Amino acid sequence: MQRTNRHLLLLLLLLTAGCAKPSGDYLFVSSQTARAQGGSYDFQLNLDDSTCCYATMLAARIVSSRIPAGQFALNIRTTSPTGEITIERLALPLSGAPGEKTVLGSGSLIDCQWPWRTLPSSGQEHGIWQISITPTDPALAEAFYGIGISYQARTWEKEN
Repeated sequence: MQRTNRHLLLLLLLLTAGCAKPSGDYLFVSSQTARAQGGSYDFQLNLDDSTCCYATMLAARIVSSRIPAGQFALNIRTTSPTGEITIERLALPLSGAPGEKTVLGSGSLIDCQWPWRTLPSSGQEHGIWQISITPTDPALAEAFYGIGISYQARTWEKEN
């Protein structure tokens, strides 16, 4: 009888949680996939809730010994749902950046993440956003295991 009650409780939790839209997501592209796409890490973010904005974070799994300067740069191409394109270059340190979280792995393998931006910003549209990330130095291609992006829904009042 106790086992049946646990199963019913679990089923109810799954049903109630399954109906709610998640407030965020995490997407990851491996370097192998990026190499097949010409070195570009491509993401589609569904930012369709017009009652909120989305805080984003960039993440990377890196062999730190292959980045001699302790920092690297990424070109980020952002395409809005209506096709507006912005391109920016972002320099990211491997350690010591405000808001950065670094988890040491074995040897020189590390996971890093950095706060990026809020999407959409005031006046921009909601919907499917295309994000394309490319390391500026092709020689560093072997330093990455992959690059990821996460986004978390926030109400406009919390963000502004």
